[in-house]
Amino acid sequence: MIKAIFFDIDGTILSHRIKEVPMSTRRALSRLSEMHVDRVIATGRHSTEIDILPVSNIKFDAYITLNGQLCYDSKGNIFYENPLQNTEEILKLFHSNIVPIMLVEKKRMYINFINNDVVQAHSAISTPLPAIMEYTGNVIYQAIFYVEHDQQPKITKHLKNVEITRWNDNAIDVVAKGGSKVTGIERYLFIKGYTREESAAFGDGENDIEMLKYVGKGIAMGNASDFVKSVADYITSDIDNDGVENGLNNLGLLF
Repeated sequence: MIKAIFFDIDGTILSHRIKEVPMSTRRALSRLSEMHVDRVIATGRHSTEIDILPVSNIKFDAYITLNGQLCYDSKGNIFYENPLQNTEEILKLFHSNIVPIMLVEKKRMYINFINNDVVQAHSAISTPLPAIMEYTGNVIYQAIFYVEHDQQPKITKHLKNVEITRWNDNAIDVVAKGGSKVTGIERYLFIKGYTREESAAFGDGENDIEMLKYVGKGIAMGNASDFVKSVADYITSDIDNDGVENGLNNLGLLF
């Protein structure tokens, strides 16, 4: 029996075509609540971004943010955090202004400079451009490098003890080594006393791959890449074609 389901945001429950959560997805999430199945966000986004997105008026049981590096319960209490260690090389690149880099702290996000790669990436996820700031000296949980595929090896070759996943043709997430959405999911399941087999997940991006492989049932959206689909237990329809609702029906949860 499925007791908890983890949902990516962008391209999974939030459609950037209509810039809204599809009505079928809202209906499905409401039904899960009635069935007492835990609904958990699992995203690369920061809590301040979630607060301004159309998902903000949907209450979830927990929020696994920054690809599992900062996790909150429904009341906003942190139940797991995993900041970046040894950030010297990241900060060196941040101060060099070779490429745009956004630093993500517990309370804020800011960038060294903005170019077309930043504009394109943020437009694709319906998100305002970040503030341009100097490094504050605070703990960093995630860094976002705005680099295209061919630039990435040269820019990131000296980074150590990090995990890198791409979420846009122009942007990658950098978190602590071993960090992924799974780290937050593991902690949530442990706290709740659920097994992996009692969990499911929906996702569409590269940073969802480990999550889809880890849970009992990993469901890829129809709009996911072929690589993401290849690791899923089931491929549902596109987000704009009742993807979440159809995927939950496949799990036998809605009908």
